[in-house]
Amino acid sequence: MPRPLDPLVRLLLGAALCLPLCLGLWWWFVRNPLAQLLGHTVGFLSPWLWPETVLGIGLDGDKGLIVSLLPPLTDSARMFMALPLPFNRASVILPLFWGLTLATPGRAPLRRLLLGTLLLLPVVLAMVLLYAQFQIALYRTHLPSLTETPPPEYALALPDSPLLYHLWGLGRQLAFLVLPVVAPLLTWLLLHRPFLRTVILGGLLQRGARSDSEPPPSPPAPLDPEK
Repeated sequence: MPRPLDPLVRLLLGAALCLPLCLGLWWWFVRNPLAQLLGHTVGFLSPWLWPETVLGIGLDGDKGLIVSLLPPLTDSARMFMALPLPFNRASVILPLFWGLTLATPGRAPLRRLLLGTLLLLPVVLAMVLLYAQFQIALYRTHLPSLTETPPPEYALALPDSPLLYHLWGLGRQLAFLVLPVVAPLLTWLLLHRPFLRTVILGGLLQRGARSDSEPPPSPPAPLDPEK
């Protein structure tokens, strides 16, 4: 009778299969509807978050546009300014979590999928809001920051203070570099604690106990000087 696969091996093989599958499903079926939802939500929140700066959020497929009320300095008759607002970098954390969850052996995967998705949706929205705030600060301050360059036009507005501009840059890094990896991983760890406790930690403890119980190797026999 063949020996069953180790749960860790099953997790790795399942992740190699489920992660590309979930990313493909997200790209073809979830990406555009989720971008529409995020665009409408950010547009709904913009009058409270940026009452004198943002008119609304425009949508162009899976991308967003921040319609700013700050006119360009060189063309004050121009009423609006469009700033980019991508959604994919934020929403990709969902298929990463789905792939990890489907690859993990255990019961009730659909319940964990639903609960984890509900936990991650506010994180996705927060990532989009952080990047929107950085784009507005980049347009107002007009100083290159990190890998972002400001638009060619200067804004007819006072720039942000250096400290505040640096904080918005940290928020952009958090939204674009840290949360896309950390958020799905932490959510997966939170919802799969029994698997981690019984399989991963239990396996490590068993291996440690097995190595402690093994007798030490016997010393080599002394050589006979007469030979």
